[in-house]
Amino acid sequence: MLLWRVRVLLAVVALGTAIGLSATLAGQRGPGPSSTDIEWRFFGGDPGATRYSSAGQINADNVRALRVAWRWSARNFGPRPAGSMQVSPLIVDGVMYTTAGINRDVVALDAATGQLLWHWRPTGELLRWFDIIEPLARSSGRGVSYWTDGAGDERIFVVMNSYMLVALDAKTGRQVASFGKDGVVDLAANLRWNERPGLPRDGRVANTSPVTIVGNVLVAPISMHTGSTPNLPNASINERWPMNVPGDVVAYDTRTGRMLWRFNTIPRPGEEGAETWLKADPRVWEVPGGLNAWAKERPELRERSNLYTGNAGFWAPVTADPELGLFYVATESATSDYYGGYRPGTNLYANSVVALDAKTGKRAWHFQLTHHDLWDFDPPTAPILADITVDGRPVKAVAQLTKQGFVFVLDRATGKPVWPVEERPVPKSDVPGEWTSPTQPFPTRPAAIEVQGVTENDLVDFTPEIKAEAIRVARQYRLGGLYTPPSPTAADGTLGTLTAPSAVGGVNWPGGAVDPVDDVLYVTSQSTLFRALVSEGSPNTGVLYHDTRGQNVGPAPAVFGLPLLKPPYGRVVAVDLKTGERLWSVPHGNTPEAIKNNPRLEGVEIPNTGALTRGTGLLVTSTLLFGGEGGASPVLRAWDKKTGAVVAEIQIPGPTTGFPVTYTKAGRQYLAVAVRVADAVEIVALALPAATAPSGRGER
Repeated sequence: MLLWRVRVLLAVVALGTAIGLSATLAGQRGPGPSSTDIEWRFFGGDPGATRYSSAGQINADNVRALRVAWRWSARNFGPRPAGSMQVSPLIVDGVMYTTAGINRDVVALDAATGQLLWHWRPTGELLRWFDIIEPLARSSGRGVSYWTDGAGDERIFVVMNSYMLVALDAKTGRQVASFGKDGVVDLAANLRWNERPGLPRDGRVANTSPVTIVGNVLVAPISMHTGSTPNLPNASINERWPMNVPGDVVAYDTRTGRMLWRFNTIPRPGEEGAETWLKADPRVWEVPGGLNAWAKERPELRERSNLYTGNAGFWAPVTADPELGLFYVATESATSDYYGGYRPGTNLYANSVVALDAKTGKRAWHFQLTHHDLWDFDPPTAPILADITVDGRPVKAVAQLTKQGFVFVLDRATGKPVWPVEERPVPKSDVPGEWTSPTQPFPTRPAAIEVQGVTENDLVDFTPEIKAEAIRVARQYRLGGLYTPPSPTAADGTLGTLTAPSAVGGVNWPGGAVDPVDDVLYVTSQSTLFRALVSEGSPNTGVLYHDTRGQNVGPAPAVFGLPLLKPPYGRVVAVDLKTGERLWSVPHGNTPEAIKNNPRLEGVEIPNTGALTRGTGLLVTSTLLFGGEGGASPVLRAWDKKTGAVVAEIQIPGPTTGFPVTYTKAGRQYLAVAVRVADAVEIVALALPAATAPSGRGER
């Protein structure tokens, strides 16, 4: 497959950092790789984000013999230890590259020993805004990206929490002086602030995933404040106003850092898609305490919702197809996740997969996954590329996983669905001033991999007593199918709308993996409930309705300490991409002790419920499927790809926090993953004992 022949790079967007560096042990480098060694050069393993490796030295016969080969601790990187690092390390020429710690230091490690080769530390302006950016972006990010011109220029790109991009020399860790200003480009400076008058810049934008590269063109994901909870004491300015800057896709030259092009995720007037942003109902401006200053002073902005609405960024990694010359961008929701009265219309290009020409930034096609999102159902994962055969014809496909538990499989050259996608009627909102899309897209294949909506049949039923209590609890709420809108506070005496999955999925950042040999997609997901409720704005919030988090409404309900929904609580699912049929589904992990020991279940035989987890990412090799459970379970699990049966539960020093990767060095295969040990994170590499490891690559 040509996807793996190109030395191009997917990059994970990292969190902001400032100008300055400390390169220790600069210039040290381990020996070069064997000509047969297998690398992990991209965030997703390859430009298509399949998380697949042909390495097969570790197989079902010997996987139980895996032992820790080396450990490297990130404890002393940053002002305090990071308790979680969602990293996917890169391995290039026998060297591992990753971010480390909450400030996003970058380190290069010998991939066979874990020895530190060099260390870069951000300082100064690179560390701006840390305490006020989106909380989920105050982290180590998900790693770095690698680029080379093939003639000796090798670079590591990292995005800071502060939404600044840094280029480092891959051999020394020093900033590349010819890139931007001393190796740094301020990505936040090139957004459309001038079109959102009066909106402060500080802390409004950040990053969680690495950059992606096609040829010499680079794009960096953007993480933004959600604009949903204006009543919180620490709410940002865009959470108090229905205004934010758009999270546009902006491309840069990998050599110089020069800006190349922009794609407007919220179209300007006259641009295609602008017609999907309507004028808001006049009622939405009748807010407690009166209009915000910008709305009073610039009434012309209120004539069309695309003139002030923002967000629609892309916090998930971007995917690349070097052959077609396209970037695939999964965009997030527009400003205000649960009340859309300020942005009537279907809201292109929010909640969409958008294919962009890497040279020009022009849109090749788009597919909107959710119209006028009211549930925070932004796509959380990189689109996955796979060359499949459907009904005897070859298809260059892209598979997009969603929080709802859908898998949208599209032709990645045209954007047309591989199997029909139906626009089905959905309920209308009764929240004043809200606009509801009359239909939403439902894939006919593959079938949804998660519970969608809540009915009494979905409620826990281990015993008649438990089922009766579950029904009593559930009847205090509105119940409905997927896309039942949030309810207004106490409008009908209920306590809100219970919907599933919640805004965290279903599927979330761990995503899935594809075996490109068998054309099988593997996905992890979790059954979750969400209490969807909006309340009237109070003075100084600046909006008519907003999310109720922060008003002490409490979590989604439980029954006698048990989840309200039936198990399994977490699952691993395999889908045949040739037919769209599910091959198997198994619980992810084992029944939690708190559920086993629940007094209401004494003497009751219950099935394996699975853990309350979606894990921390999957890895598929030529022989096995691997995944970490996360949570508190210090286990890396191996499954049989054909059946889902657990082949091994490998004990590791702590629960996983990041994506597992695999590679070989000097002919020896390693599995590496970030794990939490006490209050800090380590990178742990596993390998077979020398006497156990078979010779050769073991690939197919």
